[in-house]
Amino acid sequence: MKKRDIILIISLLLISGLGYCLSVNRLAGGSAYIYIEGNLYDVYDLKQPQTIRIEGRGGIIDDVVIENNGIYVKSATCPYRECVKSGRISRDGESICCLPAQILIVVRSDEGTGYDAITK
Repeated sequence: MKKRDIILIISLLLISGLGYCLSVNRLAGGSAYIYIEGNLYDVYDLKQPQTIRIEGRGGIIDDVVIENNGIYVKSATCPYRECVKSGRISRDGESICCLPAQILIVVRSDEGTGYDAITK
């Protein structure tokens, strides 16, 4: 191997390691914000286990479960059930969307970093 090959390999390893660190170090979520048709429906504490039945647009019903500091859609009456397939979310910024019902679930950290993005 040439010197340039070694530099390239080390650079790629550093970049991939940085990407991994940034994705793993997300804050744990503290609250779940549920929106229906773009309007805030309610805010739920992820530390309080419960089951919530939400009726969205067109009478579509999503059964949402909060347990183990996470939230997921257990069942839904929408056609493709993509929201159910999304699985459990628990980290800041993660979301579940039921498009036919226009239901959006977003997890947000109670510790907030104060920055959403930094641009120049």
